[in-house]
Amino acid sequence: MSAAIDAGMMNMAGNDTPTLPRAVMPLLVTAAALITALFAGRAVQPALNRPLNSLRIDGALTHLSAAQIAAAAALMPRTRIFDADLGTLRNRVEALPWVGHARVSRVWPDTLDIRVWERVPAARWGDNQLLDSEGDAFAPPASDLQPAVIQALPQLSGPVGRETEVMGAFSGLSTALQGSEFAPVGLVLDARGEWRMQTARGIELRLGDGDPLAHVPPLLGTISRTLAAFLDQIEYIDLRYSNGFSVGWINGNDCAAPRAAGADASAPAANKNCASVANRPASSLRAQPDTKAPATKSAAAPAAAHAPSKPTASPSAPNPSSAAAKPKANVVAPAAAKEGKK
Repeated sequence: MSAAIDAGMMNMAGNDTPTLPRAVMPLLVTAAALITALFAGRAVQPALNRPLNSLRIDGALTHLSAAQIAAAAALMPRTRIFDADLGTLRNRVEALPWVGHARVSRVWPDTLDIRVWERVPAARWGDNQLLDSEGDAFAPPASDLQPAVIQALPQLSGPVGRETEVMGAFSGLSTALQGSEFAPVGLVLDARGEWRMQTARGIELRLGDGDPLAHVPPLLGTISRTLAAFLDQIEYIDLRYSNGFSVGWINGNDCAAPRAAGADASAPAANKNCASVANRPASSLRAQPDTKAPATKSAAAPAAAHAPSKPTASPSAPNPSSAAAKPKANVVAPAAAKEGKK
């Protein structure tokens, strides 16, 4: 009995050999396959990584040529397709002023593809830059600013970082004033935060700070009705008043328009070219109230150079005796306009 048991135990011990868990076997097979592929890849890499033979450039090009883009990419001779740094190539191409965005990709066996999205110019910006359709400023070569199609773009200007704001304000003014005598062709936001707009007729509108669109109602209403017959004689219209506006006449012709209005001819002479200044009744010249007054009384903005001798509605109208020293501007709505103080 004991002998049989011992023999069985010996047989069991002899079959107890070490084995790997079943989960390990697939990992080993995968590792072996990767190692094999790695060595095989190294063996065939020279055949796959072929020297570049062509550069393909795609995109709607108006201001750039394929040769300019290829020169900017600056591929080294004998570069192989998998050795080319696509990020570096893209950055070089996007450094061209007219390139808004670029994409570089490999086309095996021996081609690089560069796709370019060119900027669409929407406005001139300052003296030597342009704004693209997304409101980003860029500086193309000076020769690219001369074509008539570029010169016909709106002229915008403003502090660095406020390009989108100026472009948006101009777009709003263009839409609101389209078809009117005050359709804009330019807009400036100066360092003090004040807006100046240039119209297609060559009249400058001094809008002050705040929202420039707030001046649209009086421009299309009272100001258009009051000045419709005199627009060819006007250099600027100053709207920086709380409830009025003033006009600067071309060549200091301060008298022609008011005299043509045919009202009071007893006012004192405005300058040496005029015998008298005829002023319409203040009520007929009252502009729609604005919210801002001129920030300063300076030669750059002589808002009230010629006030009437007998203001009828505003005790704060400018003093005529001091107006004689500024012969270029004439207050069109003197009784309604209250000149702001610093």
